[in-house]
Amino acid sequence: MSSPILQRTAIHALLAFASAITVFPLIWMLAAAFTPNDVIMARAFRFWPEQPTLANFTDASSRHPIWMWLANSLMTSAAITLGKLALSLPAGFAFARLEFRGRDALFWIVIATMSFPSVVAILPTYIAVAKLGLFDSYAAMIIPSIPYIGFYVFYFRQAFRALPQDMFEAALIDGCGLWRSFVQIALPNVLPAIAALTVVSFMGAWNIYLWAQLVLEDSARKTLTTGIAMFADIEGTNQAWGPLMATSLLSIAPVLIIFLMAQRFVMEAFAPASADR
Repeated sequence: MSSPILQRTAIHALLAFASAITVFPLIWMLAAAFTPNDVIMARAFRFWPEQPTLANFTDASSRHPIWMWLANSLMTSAAITLGKLALSLPAGFAFARLEFRGRDALFWIVIATMSFPSVVAILPTYIAVAKLGLFDSYAAMIIPSIPYIGFYVFYFRQAFRALPQDMFEAALIDGCGLWRSFVQIALPNVLPAIAALTVVSFMGAWNIYLWAQLVLEDSARKTLTTGIAMFADIEGTNQAWGPLMATSLLSIAPVLIIFLMAQRFVMEAFAPASADR
């Protein structure tokens, strides 16, 4: 066997071993979620449930409002994603296709916000939320999370700039105004970019932990991310691993499904060359 083949085999074996280590916690969580709680700790390694059951989900919902946490996570993540798209899409189109005074300076100011650590803004934002009487509300979770759109504006600007100018000139000759050019010409041609950033935004919003932990106090208003932390703190000493793993499975299932559904768009947007292979 030649040396290149040996090297390739060794690299594939190493990557397969690293992948197995990476996915093992997920497999254990999946198996534990459907295994009776009293037999979970009987074995150190388990790759499938010997006695499949849904009792862990029922048990978890009797201990904590996990279905409400799931609904809260879906609602806040969707609202944050829609808010980011509603701001960044017109902004990206304006920076890419419109001529106005100070355009380049404004664009670089927006780009500069990408280097601004979000944690620095937590204290003033928290004070503002408290002063406005929004503490422990969904608005406190959603509204402050929307303005971090520097990367979104940059990415959509590049996507709109990649469209041929002739297309917009032809639309203008046909009497298409600015708004129709944006809605009917530009948006349909950047759908892969929109789908990719929708997935990225939804996953980011889904995993917000610190801010949600600060502004959401009522147990029924918590998201799954903060709810699981509370679940582990309260139930950790009771060894309720089955219900905890069932709740953890709920926390990854929606984002995994959304990613798999939009995987093609994500690949086209971030790695167009590899998507063509």
